Amino acid sequence: MKNSGFTPTPKFGVSLQSKRGFTLVEIVVVMGLFAVLAGFGLFLSIDFYRSYAFRAERDMLISVLQKARSQALNNIRESPHGVRVEEDSYILFQGGSYDPTDPANQAIAAAPSISHTGLSEVVFTQLSGGANASGTIDITDGLRTVSISINNAGRISW
Repeated sequence: MKNSGFTPTPKFGVSLQSKRGFTLVEIVVVMGLFAVLAGFGLFLSIDFYRSYAFRAERDMLISVLQKARSQALNNIRESPHGVRVEEDSYILFQGGSYDPTDPANQAIAAAPSISHTGLSEVVFTQLSGGANASGTIDITDGLRTVSISINNAGRISW
């Protein structure tokens, strides 16, 4: 037996010098896995964003309706208050009906990707908060739809 120093012995029949670096096949496989994971993550994040934007738009419309009802209940400016739903905005107004020339109107921008059907105008009577019309306002983004119901007593539910 020769004792001339330490000599590394190969494991599993492969010499240490042939195991340097990565092969092209290994690099392509890893890059493919990263691409699949990135694509899946992008798909999930876009869906999450659309869902968040839809919920935010629903909450905005509900908030505007609740504000109009609250102003009518509290008899602000001693008049009824209402909301007009248009394609690109929600308009908070005072009085028995919507007057586009009234400078007191407050326009709140609506998301362009959301469409509305159903009631286009709701007026809440002063002091009681009752609504002049009952029905629903449906909002949709093409994938999701939610109905906001308003009854004669002015209750807003979704």
